[in-house]
Amino acid sequence: MKTQLLLDLADDPRHMSIHFCESAEVEETLPELCEQNVAVLEIDGSSLTSREDVFKAFAIALRMPKGWYGDEEYAPNVDAFLEYLDDVVEWVPAKGHVVLIRHSEQLWRAAARVAGELVEWWQFSISGHQGTVHLVFVW
Repeated sequence: MKTQLLLDLADDPRHMSIHFCESAEVEETLPELCEQNVAVLEIDGSSLTSREDVFKAFAIALRMPKGWYGDEEYAPNVDAFLEYLDDVVEWVPAKGHVVLIRHSEQLWRAAARVAGELVEWWQFSISGHQGTVHLVFVW
């Protein structure tokens, strides 16, 4: 039986959204996502405590090409972060893209403001772009 997460992520990955789910549901869903050519990119939420941590983690997870933002390892601002979400379709070709934030409960406990900002940025990106990136907070 398909989980709701799988239906949301694989059946129509063109609509970006935010999900919250248990690790077991993610593990159950991963094989079929891969079969359907959905790129699964992972971030360790326990390591995110600041905006800069978020920008750097997403640059790495979304495979930002070296030199994309000049000499900088990652782009330390919200505008560039939003561009990551648009450009990942070129960097990682796939039917859709899913960013899993593992250990997200630690992120929400240690840096709730940062987690809340991430949700706000994602919502802005959803309304302003036709991206294919889903954000999944994994408990």
